[in-house]
Amino acid sequence: MAHKVYENFVLENKLEDLLTTNVNLQSYMTVDTSLTENAGMIKTIHTYTSTGDVEDLEMGEGNTDDIEVSFTDVDYVVGVTQGRFQYYDEQEMKDPMVVDAGLYGLATRMTNDFTRKAIAEFGKATITYDASATGLTFDAVVDAIAKLDLEDETGYFILINTGDKAKVRKALGDDLKYVEDFVRTGYIGTVCGVPVIVSKAVPENTAFLANAEAVTLFIKKGSEIEQERDANYRNNKVFARKVALVALTDATKVVKITTGAAAAGGGTQGGGTEGGTQGGGTEGGTQGGGTEGGGTQGGTTNP
Repeated sequence: MAHKVYENFVLENKLEDLLTTNVNLQSYMTVDTSLTENAGMIKTIHTYTSTGDVEDLEMGEGNTDDIEVSFTDVDYVVGVTQGRFQYYDEQEMKDPMVVDAGLYGLATRMTNDFTRKAIAEFGKATITYDASATGLTFDAVVDAIAKLDLEDETGYFILINTGDKAKVRKALGDDLKYVEDFVRTGYIGTVCGVPVIVSKAVPENTAFLANAEAVTLFIKKGSEIEQERDANYRNNKVFARKVALVALTDATKVVKITTGAAAAGGGTQGGGTEGGTQGGGTEGGTQGGGTEGGGTQGGTTNP
């Protein structure tokens, strides 16, 4: 059987489709594909605030105060996220799906990396609320929302750790309502009109009340695919890259809620896999006699 050669653009399309499916981060962050900087450059995020107010004036009077705008700069390094998938001709002969499975695992792990970085940015929140004494109760959610001084909570959500799901359900009791119109992976209910979503990426005893404008994933359009082949050993390697960064772009739209004593090590992550169902991500699992790759790893996790 002749080795089936996959053209670069075919592999690139497969990866792009998988990333488009898996990078479904609209629930808790904004995805911006307008990034044009090359890897290694600095992207500066401006956070703007304004001071001053309008005034009621009588005839002949003028303003005594100006509305002033100031901003703070935070520099982020635009980096390259890369993964490598390796397989032998004999593996593809035994299982024609080995390439698809490998690309699935590659794309999912790339997604997980962005998810972890997003949670780290949420963790930089400057507005905090301590609910360690009571847990995430109805009153705690109300007080945390009040910290944002909002007129409308539409678009806001609460992210919690999967391990905290039981105690949050107990603390909220009947105040946690299940709204079918919002059903999605990780959703467990709504409180004060704000949906509660669980994720293993969130640290234990921590919750984030936020909307999608708080954190932005700046991701460059297109995926870079590169292949290597050792014809003598029939060894194939596929490299996938994305140029991206994750940044806290609006600290006024996220509250970090402490719901208990901080757990050592932060959030729990199962084999580096989050963000949906993974069935057949392929990683190098066999080593010996110069052979690596071919082990298949799968599992089901929440985002």
